[in-house]
Amino acid sequence: MGNEIILTELDYLRLNSLIYRLLDERNQNIRELNFLNIEIRTAKKVAPKKIKPNVVTMGSSIEVTFVETGKTIELKLVYPHEANHEDGQISVLSSLGCALLGAKVGDSISYRTSEGTQTVKIGKVLFQPEANGIDLT
Repeated sequence: MGNEIILTELDYLRLNSLIYRLLDERNQNIRELNFLNIEIRTAKKVAPKKIKPNVVTMGSSIEVTFVETGKTIELKLVYPHEANHEDGQISVLSSLGCALLGAKVGDSISYRTSEGTQTVKIGKVLFQPEANGIDLT
């Protein structure tokens, strides 16, 4: 929705490497990989120590509210191999995960689902690795 995407330099490097590795492996998620590639390339990159604690980074746990239903849930943004929907661990390659990456508390994020477009609002960042002294180098 026109919100600036902010990434740590470390997340950018890791995600860029992931994209190229999965493309080399001829991963089936070509559309998602291309979308993520565009998102990270256009994002503002900052040093991990300078990222604000209200920004969603890889490994962040956040509280989101579905605008259409008012339902609030907790999610954790993870790499594809860590994804587990039952535990609320959402892959950065999913439509929602990619949309959340680099967003801030208060942002409303729209993403595509098989049923159409949904919108969530980021209520809180419950845990961010960088704000807790993790992933700073």
